[in-house]
Amino acid sequence: MKKKIIYIDEDARYGGPQHRMVLVANHLNKEFDISFLISNDQNQIFKKKLIENKLSYEEIKITRLSKEFKTLIKYIIFFIPELIRLILILIKLKPDLVQVNSTPHFKALIASSLIKIPTIWVLEDANLPPIIKITFKILNNIFKPNILVTSSVVRNYYLNKCKFNRKLRKIYAPVSIKFFDAKRYKNKKFNKKKINILMIANLTKIKGIEVFLKIVKMSPKNLHFTLCGGFANTQKNYAKSLILEFKKFGKSKLNYIGYQKNIPRIISKSDIMICTSLSEAGPMTSLEGIFMKKPLISNKVGIIFDLFQQKNQFCIVKNNEPDKFLSYIDFLSLNPSYRRKIINKSYNIVINELSVSQISKKYENYYYYTMKN
Repeated sequence: MKKKIIYIDEDARYGGPQHRMVLVANHLNKEFDISFLISNDQNQIFKKKLIENKLSYEEIKITRLSKEFKTLIKYIIFFIPELIRLILILIKLKPDLVQVNSTPHFKALIASSLIKIPTIWVLEDANLPPIIKITFKILNNIFKPNILVTSSVVRNYYLNKCKFNRKLRKIYAPVSIKFFDAKRYKNKKFNKKKINILMIANLTKIKGIEVFLKIVKMSPKNLHFTLCGGFANTQKNYAKSLILEFKKFGKSKLNYIGYQKNIPRIISKSDIMICTSLSEAGPMTSLEGIFMKKPLISNKVGIIFDLFQQKNQFCIVKNNEPDKFLSYIDFLSLNPSYRRKIINKSYNIVINELSVSQISKKYENYYYYTMKN
């Protein structure tokens, strides 16, 4: 009989953490009986992805933790009732293991821990308000769940460079090789007279959009930029102010295309990808660009820091300096042989580290260890 595993998402807005677990669950569903408990709020995309991948799920009435005043008040008022409801659901479902899919999902962590279900707490953010970090430390000391971090940067942020061991493991987010396959799209020829630079990032302060704007402003005429990414309601005012800045350049110089569903198609039209993110676990869209044989110039962040920090031949910008990004772009455009070399080397590194099958196997091993211990 297969072991029953439940993934809990108090925030069901579809993003990196949700995408990560859909990929893993889809791969491990033959080995385990996996189901999702997800919030019934703003979950349309998440539900669609679960249905497309034939993954079982149940919607629960649970309030996500948010900076939004009304949502925060609701979170505080209904914390205890929602915690009790979640405990009763877990008692009914009797899982062998619960996976709490993000740091601020405190009710899920408390519920599973109080009824002694083996629990893995996934940490994937490295730039949260201090109160979240303090709450993590308190709950971690009380309940002592097994911890999964998605990069060394995340480990250092929460656990101050605590050594990895059997209860604290680093497992990267996977990338779908089938979905991000350059062979599915027409090969774009590199033209030095018109170089297309792509950045995929939602309009939030953590993404370093101000640095991106400086790069655009300082760039020569032959560079043309595309920025792809949406924004949450909580970031609406910030996003609107950025969009006004984008318009000053004109679409021929900077084309902001908002949220897009077909990311591989967008990547296929670019020559070089850049990433100015300040702090996060991935950034996965940049690594997906590597899967599609695009050279990447990135700030030292997340998995990129882990995979490429000791390999000087890669285009890693240590302090997010706009002029360094432009120097790398110029160097790659003038040296096609080096550009091909860096594409192939980075592709081999990423495919050996981040394929869904490899990452899923690590999850599988961690699940069995947690359930036995």
